[in-house]
Amino acid sequence: MSTVILGRVVSGMGGAGIMAMGSIIILDVVPKRDLAAWRAIVNISMTLGRSIGGPIGGWLTDTIGWRWVFLTQAPLLGIAAILVTIFLHFTPKSKSSTTKDLTPSIRRVDIPGCLLLATSVVSFTLLIDRGGKAFPWTSHYALLLAASGLTFLATFIYYEHSVAPEPIFSLAILRLPNVSTCYLIGMLQIAAQSSMMYTVPLYFQVTANVPAAVAGTHLVPSVVGNAIGGLIAGWFIRRTGHYKPVLFIAGLVASISYLLLYLRWNGNTSVWESLYIVPGGIGTAFASAASFVALTAFCDPDEVIMATGGYMLVFSIAMTAGVTTTNSILTSMFKWNMLRDLTVPNADKIIRHSLENSHYISGLTGEVREIVVKSYVGGLRSTYLMSLVLSLAGSALGLTIRNHKL
Repeated sequence: MSTVILGRVVSGMGGAGIMAMGSIIILDVVPKRDLAAWRAIVNISMTLGRSIGGPIGGWLTDTIGWRWVFLTQAPLLGIAAILVTIFLHFTPKSKSSTTKDLTPSIRRVDIPGCLLLATSVVSFTLLIDRGGKAFPWTSHYALLLAASGLTFLATFIYYEHSVAPEPIFSLAILRLPNVSTCYLIGMLQIAAQSSMMYTVPLYFQVTANVPAAVAGTHLVPSVVGNAIGGLIAGWFIRRTGHYKPVLFIAGLVASISYLLLYLRWNGNTSVWESLYIVPGGIGTAFASAASFVALTAFCDPDEVIMATGGYMLVFSIAMTAGVTTTNSILTSMFKWNMLRDLTVPNADKIIRHSLENSHYISGLTGEVREIVVKSYVGGLRSTYLMSLVLSLAGSALGLTIRNHKL
């Protein structure tokens, strides 16, 4: 497990760097009116990759073993590196820039600021993920993690504002028009969809007893919705020059999915009802494309890169927070439902094994299985309500965006 965690840290750093650099390159070469269209293409590629990876990873796990899920990433990364080397050209502005020693530039990186922010994020993530499961919410561990997260966050703010000679993130960026609001809208919509994408395969594994690969294919409608939404948003912004209507509509469209899941996914779901997640993909694509444009609309060229880097950080935090919060809600509601309805002597053992491994549920029979599945579905329905609230809050914030015709 320590090796897996270390590998996840390294791959997370690389993935975040790719996301940020891709956005910065687009900003550097594309007119603002066309940003949404190109950003939509990037979002489609990212969502398509994540969604294809799910079924393929499940298939590899079910056939030759989960280790190959990690091993197959190496040749894919090699292909990506070759493509970048061949097609991404950089022309230095001056001859001196090619001979300049890079060592001083590396030393200028705000390492203390990075560590302070990372420690704060990790503390809050552990609190959300483990609270109520590994330890009670009112325990010393919970209080320690909460205090740690707040302390490191406050120290990060002070360090960036008063100490760092070249801060990794200038807090003055947050005072620019639309920046803080776009960060919040992005966090809300991304967390809402991350929650849905996390629960959909679990739902079908538990209720339909399907393999991981089959469960992962039920995410495809969301990918289709994401592609459609991104292209529509890009077309509208490019044609009209306005992005505020797209930001407002985004949450309303995505809310259709979360409401349908809450009302209709009750344990007996047909294949066609997988299409309920299409509006969620469309709405998230609307928000992602439009917020990216709104974020940079009032930024000067020297502010755009830092604002974009902050948005990528918010994107990553929102994905993590969406999944961890969903897992906490699901676990808490599942336990509550099980303790209320299950009266067999080994109820605690069944609850523990059901949460640890969804395959355990497939081996249950009779009334016990019915109660377990019903309790699990009840927990999942609570997460759909969370996504619904987050999405509607994002739409409300969209009304406060300052519009600027591009």
